[in-house]
Amino acid sequence: MAMKGPVGSPRATALAIGLAVFWIYALTGGGRIVGSDEIAMFDLSRAMLHGHIDVPESSTLKGVGGRFYTKNAAGQAVIALPIVALAEGAARASGLPAAGRELAARFVVSFFNAAVAALLIGLFYLGARRLGIGARPALGAAAMLAFTTPLWVYSKSFMAEPLEALGLLLVCVDAARARANETRDARYAGIGACLAISVKLSMLAPALVLCATILGSRPRLWVWPAIGIAIALAGHAFYDLKRSGAVLATGYGAQATPAAYTTPLLVGLYGLLLSSGKGVMWFAPVLWLVPRGWSAMSRGGAHRADAPLRRRAAWYAGWGILLACVACLALYAKFQHWAGDGSWGPRYLVPLLPLAFLAVAFALHGASRNRRRLAWALALAGLIVQIGGVSIYFGAQMREAGDYPYRVPLEDPRSMSDSHFNPAFSPIAAHWGMLARNAGEHLRGAAPRLSGGGEVDPRLGVSAADQRQLLHALDFWWAYMGYAGIARGAILGAIGVLLALAGAALIVLRRALAAEARAG
Repeated sequence: MAMKGPVGSPRATALAIGLAVFWIYALTGGGRIVGSDEIAMFDLSRAMLHGHIDVPESSTLKGVGGRFYTKNAAGQAVIALPIVALAEGAARASGLPAAGRELAARFVVSFFNAAVAALLIGLFYLGARRLGIGARPALGAAAMLAFTTPLWVYSKSFMAEPLEALGLLLVCVDAARARANETRDARYAGIGACLAISVKLSMLAPALVLCATILGSRPRLWVWPAIGIAIALAGHAFYDLKRSGAVLATGYGAQATPAAYTTPLLVGLYGLLLSSGKGVMWFAPVLWLVPRGWSAMSRGGAHRADAPLRRRAAWYAGWGILLACVACLALYAKFQHWAGDGSWGPRYLVPLLPLAFLAVAFALHGASRNRRRLAWALALAGLIVQIGGVSIYFGAQMREAGDYPYRVPLEDPRSMSDSHFNPAFSPIAAHWGMLARNAGEHLRGAAPRLSGGGEVDPRLGVSAADQRQLLHALDFWWAYMGYAGIARGAILGAIGVLLALAGAALIVLRRALAAEARAG
């Protein structure tokens, strides 16, 4: 599902959307890598540049040769190698001291997911158009996916969810088009399956469900998906053998066995879908339109008389999306760590958001005025939710709330129960409370000031005193630069460049939409 195409084509519009989203994501990026899983993945990619896969001891396990290895899959570290190499080179050339070079390298790599998520949004638009959705509703759904769901927050991270989401989207759309005979093969479905599964082995379940539901028992259509799945599984086996000496040792230990699935099913489902602390329906309110959109997909999509192949593709995609979502909910609802802490919202459901928003696009296509009003009201609510998540780092909120450092094991049913289930302690409200307080302090001239002194935490790259200061921070790279004492003129100049690039991209997007409309 490539985006390069002639002027006036959906592919050209998709490319313009991706560029516009990237510059906005870059402007609102955090410029930091501080989560345990993020750092372990960054260390793994950096180790690969030097020909090995062992990493410094942190959130790791001991394996072959008594060395330490990240428990995470290696797919993201491999894909990120180019930007990690660029970051390492830039950091070495900067002339900064060791601590500064480390933060500089992390700064560059922190924008990796901004590029991945922007690519995802562009391909989402293209996929929606190829399933029969009109340009305006496809654009509306793409904008909602980009800025009214937790995807925006995860674009600031070095977590694996954006890559997982991109892979599943490719599987769904290309498999549906292949089954409807719009294409001769499902090669992008194979690429998507390889990508999603390589990044996280648990994505094997939704990828297989999508392929089995959409492609059915047609061997010719399974060639590319089967190759993609086989490559991903072979990659896992090779990596597991190198770090643990066994091809089936995934690194997750007991978490990869039935012993880790002890949460009552209804508790997990309620937590993932409707709880005040992790419920996806509150963190992405536009999802309330999904039943209406899925109903349209199950009836043959947009009902375009001149596009019967697209109607069939929409029908296959709809059933694949439904069953893939059911499979993921069944997988994660009973998991001990169903909440995916620490994270913003329902971390484990983020890869499903593009699939669900395909249904949202169908709900917007040909919608009545009242439904459009409802859609934009839900989108506004989602935007407000994400502004809190984008402006305040979720780790800072967890620390201020007393959820971190963890007081009881994450698998304990009482772990962060108030933050998960008590609306009075909802992270959504807590983020906005911190945003109002911190923004007020900035306006009064009381923004944090980083001293750079004291013993530096090797994980966060700052001292304990500076960590306390950063509880009053705004989670933007340009804000952190100000706290560190970098000249205001340089910061404003960088912001101005990004604003100009974002504005230019939006102008290009407007022209691309107009050209697409003229082309029919």
